[in-house]
Formats: sequence, structure tokens, C-alpha cells
Amino acid sequence: MDAEAFLIMAAAATLGAAIQAAIGFAFGLIAAPVLLVTMNSSSAIQVLVVIHLVQSAMLVPKLWRHAPRNLLIKLIIGSLFGFPIGLAVFMALDLRALTLTVGFSLLAFAALLALRETGRLKIASISYQALPTWSTFITGVATGFLTAVLVMPGPPIMVLNAWTAMEKELSRALSLTFFAFCYVMVTALHATMGGMPLSAWTTAAALAPFVVVGTLIGSKLSCRLSEGRFRLAVLGVVVFSGIYAIAASY
Repeated sequence: MDAEAFLIMAAAATLGAAIQAAIGFAFGLIAAPVLLVTMNSSSAIQVLVVIHLVQSAMLVPKLWRHAPRNLLIKLIIGSLFGFPIGLAVFMALDLRALTLTVGFSLLAFAALLALRETGRLKIASISYQALPTWSTFITGVATGFLTAVLVMPGPPIMVLNAWTAMEKELSRALSLTFFAFCYVMVTALHATMGGMPLSAWTTAAALAPFVVVGTLIGSKLSCRLSEGRFRLAVLGVVVFSGIYAIAASY
């Protein structure tokens, strides 16, 4: 891999890590299409899930105690059913299909974000303690599936958070703690069943310092900038990343 390609990947890893550290999601949304196109290999998804572990190790020890325990457990149980299905789909897709899937998933998520920011995503809010078990279970299944296929666990949790109108810090603690579990499980599945090559581990190790820098920046910004401004910035980046992934597939 040449220096220019690596710098592009490093920039994507830094930006994705910063935004996820600040608001609780968006790492994969930003970094996945860049890594897929730059590496020209589906192992980019495996690299992405490993570098997520670096950020999780930095953030989760300070956050997991604040995550709603009962909700977290139900999400984890649901995700266990989603992981193997997602891995099977990942292994069945070729590179072009995977990149297109990422691109269209990003645009769908961007539309969801836009509806939420403009107030058109109207979901009757209830307390997270009153969430029906089936809805939490389905959210967990969907999150496990999306993490295994695309390393994009954010969309189902975003919908759940919108439904419960969960406050920012509580939502951030729940998201990052649950995502950390998903990243550990998916990394283990890829390592044991998904044929993760040595090059994926070495690339992840090379990108790890940039993830650390991005996480430190995002952690500081999370206390200083409003969630609304961050989500607007994420919306723009997600739209660009989705179009970029689709265009690069042709």
C-alpha cells in the first residue's frame, strides 16, 4: 500500500473515531467506504472492526456504569442471534456488492438522520424502562447483523434512542458500551470463521494510533459542542461517503 492510500485511510479513521467518541456513533459510516475503496478488498471491514476495539478500550471503562443495565442486557441477547447471520452474508458478498451495500446503507441512514433533524421522524416517545422486550430484542438482532456485515451498528440504536428520547450522555454510554460488545464478538467471529488475513491485523495496528488521536479529540469536543451541530456535520459526511462508495463501485 502506498503512502497516499495509507494517509487517506488514516484521515478516515481519525475523523470517524472523533465523531463516534463525541456522539456515540458514525465511525463505520465514515470510515467503511474509504477503507473498502482504498484497500480494494473486503478485508477492509475486518480492519475496521479491529480498530473499533482500540476506541472501545479507551472509552468504555469510563462509560459502562452509566448505561441502562436492563436495556443493555436485552440488546446483547438479541445481538447474539444477529452476528452469525451477518457473518454469513458478509462471506457471501463479493467486493463490489459489499461496497454497493455500504453506499446504499449510508444514503438510507442519511435520509433517516435528515428526517430526524427536520422533525419529520415522529416517534411517540416512551421511557426506556417501558420499552417492550420484543423491540429491544429486534434492535439487538439488527445491530449484531449490521456490525458483522458492515461494522455499522449505529442505525438501529439511533431509532431506539429517538423512540425513548434518551438524553445525550445516557444514549452515548449505552451505544458505546453495547457497540464494544458487538466489536469483540464480530472480531472473534471473523478471526475464527471469517478467514481474517494477517494483513488485516497489521493494517489495523498501523491505523490504531490515528484512532487514539481521533478518540481523544472527540472526547474533548463531546463536552463543548452541541449534539445537534455534530449530527448535522455527520449528515453531510454520511451523504458524501455513500455517494463516494456507490460511484467507486462502477
